[in-house]
Amino acid sequence: MKIRWLIVTSMLFAAACLPFNRAMPTVTPTAVPTATPLPALPIVTPTPPPPSLRVPTPTVVPAAPVTPGSGTTYVVQPGDTLYSIAVRFGVSLQALIEANGIEDPNQLQAGQVLVIPRSP
Repeated sequence: MKIRWLIVTSMLFAAACLPFNRAMPTVTPTAVPTATPLPALPIVTPTPPPPSLRVPTPTVVPAAPVTPGSGTTYVVQPGDTLYSIAVRFGVSLQALIEANGIEDPNQLQAGQVLVIPRSP
């Protein structure tokens, strides 16, 4: 009798655990973001400008031989200023202007030959 009772109780217990008339939760899949491939960028090779637009390369003129008391010469390069040239050669700006008879220091031209006075 005890075994029957145990079997019946076990069956009732097992039946109570079964989902009769119960709403079962449904699993809704979630959206997973996917990587969007980037478009391939074209390789661009620069085209050299036509000859008429090219900036000519300045020709470096060798300095004249130094004679005592005259100093040396310097060919102005693009981007040079009278001040930067004076500092480079260790002379005053005023001495550089006077040695070359420069009336307007703002009119310095690339390729212009300057006399660099001897520093005292």
